[in-house]
Amino acid sequence: MTTETSTGAHVDPGDLAPRHDVPRGGRSGFTVVGDRQVHYLEWGHRGLSPILCLHGGGQTAYMYEELGAFLGGRHHVLAPDMPTHGDSDPLPDFDMTRDALAASFPPVLEQFGFDRSVVVGASLGGITAITLAAARPELVAGIVLIDVGHRLEEEGVRKIMAFMGAHESFASLEEAAREIAAYLPHRKEVRPESLTRNLRQRADGRWIWKHGFSRRAARARLNSGEAELDWRDTLAGLDEDARSLRCPVLVLRGAFSDVLSDEGAEEIASIIPDARLATVQKAGHLAAGDNPESTVGLVAGFLDQLGW
Repeated sequence: MTTETSTGAHVDPGDLAPRHDVPRGGRSGFTVVGDRQVHYLEWGHRGLSPILCLHGGGQTAYMYEELGAFLGGRHHVLAPDMPTHGDSDPLPDFDMTRDALAASFPPVLEQFGFDRSVVVGASLGGITAITLAAARPELVAGIVLIDVGHRLEEEGVRKIMAFMGAHESFASLEEAAREIAAYLPHRKEVRPESLTRNLRQRADGRWIWKHGFSRRAARARLNSGEAELDWRDTLAGLDEDARSLRCPVLVLRGAFSDVLSDEGAEEIASIIPDARLATVQKAGHLAAGDNPESTVGLVAGFLDQLGW
C-alpha cells in the first residue's frame, strides 16, 4: 500500500518521517535559549513588522493559528510556547511568576531579530506582556490584551484552575475530548486527533497536559494540603505596571467572559495612559478560539491604526 504526497508521488508510508504539526500558512520549529528548549510557531519573515503572540495559561501557541495565517503576509508573527507549556522547557525551579516569564522573552526576541514588536497576549500571556513592557519599554511598540486585566473575577478563575487541576491524565484522546466538550459546551465539536497539540503521551500510554498546572496542583495538595494554586500573587503590582505603560494598548474582552467583567475591562483600560477597549462578540474568556474571526479583525484594525 502506498500513499500520495503533496507532490503527487506515491511512496510507502514506512518511508515517511513522522508528521510534525505545522500550522496553516506557517512554520513550526525549535530553538535553544540558554540551555532551555523553546518551541515556536512562525509566519511571515524577517524584514516585516514583528508581532509576538503569547498564549494563555494551559494553552499552547496553536491558539494563534488563525491570527498568524491572516497576518503572515505583511507581518513577521512569532508565537512561542510559554515556559512549562506546549513543547517548551520550564524555567529554572519551575518559576512561573510574571516577572520571570517576562524576563524569559527578550533573549527569544533577540534570536529572531525582533528589536521592537507589538505584543498580543491572552490571559497569562497578557499579564506577561504588561510586565515585559513595563520592564523593557523599548522592546514593545504596542499591546493587545485578550480578556485580562489587573482585577479578575474569582469564580471564573477558580473554574479554570479547577479544570486544569482536575485531570492528572487521560486514558485516551477521546476521553480528553469528552471532558473538554463538557467544560466548553459552546465550542464546536472537539476532534480527539487535534488534542496532540495540548496533550502528550506518557510511557504508560496515558495522556497528560502539555502544561504543568495539574502536576503543580497535585504537588501543592501533597505538600501543603492546599486544594489549588494561589493565582492572586500573579496579579500583585500589575496595576502599577499597567499605569506605567507608554505604548498604545487595545483591551479586548470576550462578551460573555466570566473572568474579565465589563467593569474590570473598563478599569484596566482607564488606568493605561493610551488604551482603547473593544468587545469580542460571541466569545468568553478564550476569545481567540471562541470567535477567531472577530478577534483577528480587531487585532488587524489596531495594527492598522498604529501604522505597524
